[in-house]
Amino acid sequence: MRAIITGGSGFVAQHLGKHLSDCGDDILLTQRTDDSNCPFPTLHWDITEPMDTAVKRAVEQFKPDTIFHLAAISTRNICGFAEPSEAAMAVNVQGTQHVIDLCKSLSTKPLLLFSSSVYIYGSRRCAIENVNENNSPAPDNGYGISKLLAEELLRTNDSHLQWVIARSFQHSGPGQSGSLLVPDWISKLQHQPNNITVGNLDTWIDISDVRDVVRAYRLIAQPRFNHQTFNVGSGRATRSGEIMEILQSLIGIRCDIEELQPGTHYLPIADISHITKQTNWKPTISITQMLQDCLE
Repeated sequence: MRAIITGGSGFVAQHLGKHLSDCGDDILLTQRTDDSNCPFPTLHWDITEPMDTAVKRAVEQFKPDTIFHLAAISTRNICGFAEPSEAAMAVNVQGTQHVIDLCKSLSTKPLLLFSSSVYIYGSRRCAIENVNENNSPAPDNGYGISKLLAEELLRTNDSHLQWVIARSFQHSGPGQSGSLLVPDWISKLQHQPNNITVGNLDTWIDISDVRDVVRAYRLIAQPRFNHQTFNVGSGRATRSGEIMEILQSLIGIRCDIEELQPGTHYLPIADISHITKQTNWKPTISITQMLQDCLE
């Protein structure tokens, strides 16, 4: 495989780059900002703008057969709460159009794998519920809406565009940082164990290890899956409080924790029967192993 990965400085892209490299694939990453520490070949491209002539020439010379489009913004306060923000529209929607335009302009006519999201299905359920790819989209925040709009760009393009959609459910793993659940909780347990507040300990989510996720991406980025959509998740419901309990056990501490938004909440859980049937893919890394690796 000769693959380009957009959003190359991101957490998932770095893991995907390593996985593809380990598989013997040739890879090229695009990044919004220059990063001299990146271990892979890179090109500078802000996807809110069309690719300029010089960079496009380098892409044409690379001759990709696959483009993994991971570049996006996902933080809720940046993406918008009820509707997509201007930034979400520029990056997640217009940026996807620019990647589509690039694919259609190249002589190699690469397959485009688009990294979509669980939030296509919304963020609220009344109980634990597995959703499959045929469930009607019902996004209820700016991020989910922007991802659905990007999916629709793929579906409404002409038949000359090859694409596969990966609807990724929550995932974490080594190297993840920022305000997301696992790195945020690890930081609090390590640096302020006597004063820990969290949003909620009784939210049921589908969470996977990023290394399983990128393995799924490579398996479904195949022409035989052209115009198909796949859920990529663990297929099981995990209570957020269980993650906190495992982390405390691994670190060897026990803390009093204040919930800022107590109550029981349910996010959609992935029905992964489609990807399992088509590729034999299944997640292999346990939550405990993932959290241990994050700590290390």
